[in-house]
Amino acid sequence: MSRQPGNGGEFARGASTAVAKGTALIGLAVIVGVFLLQRVDTSNAGSSTTPVKKATKTTTTTRPPRTTTTTSTTQPAAPPKSPDQLKVLVLNGGAPTGDAAKLRTKLFQAGYTNEPQANTWTGHKQTGLTLMCKPGLDREKVALTQQTALAGVRVVDFPTPPPPNSDTVDCVVVVGS
Repeated sequence: MSRQPGNGGEFARGASTAVAKGTALIGLAVIVGVFLLQRVDTSNAGSSTTPVKKATKTTTTTRPPRTTTTTSTTQPAAPPKSPDQLKVLVLNGGAPTGDAAKLRTKLFQAGYTNEPQANTWTGHKQTGLTLMCKPGLDREKVALTQQTALAGVRVVDFPTPPPPNSDTVDCVVVVGS
């Protein structure tokens, strides 16, 4: 039911009672708050006694290690050498005279323009084509194997001792019989 206006001031009395109760509750809350702050305050402002530290209990929980899979990608230290920057030496290792020069010309036409003259590996005999690049030139090695002129090339590690005249080159192609 709702109150009807004009009931002899009951509404005004009800409102003032509610305000008085609210004020009393706020006052009580302030008193309790001050009491709790005094009781719990550890700042010792104005106190001459040394605070006593309570011992704390430490709980350590050991969990089994998580099994996680991480994937990382290592960026190459330098960009791959372009065909015109890569020094490729073509050696004759048992092929008919002039075959190494023909292969060098084909590589030159494919953009490998930084090549010394083809030469003969005296005393070396092999069959087929062999490609060897110095360490760190894996990307360049792959690019070379994709050239039509080197179809079916066998890829090997750079040998020790190195082939003749290979001190200043990056890769060596040996043309065998």
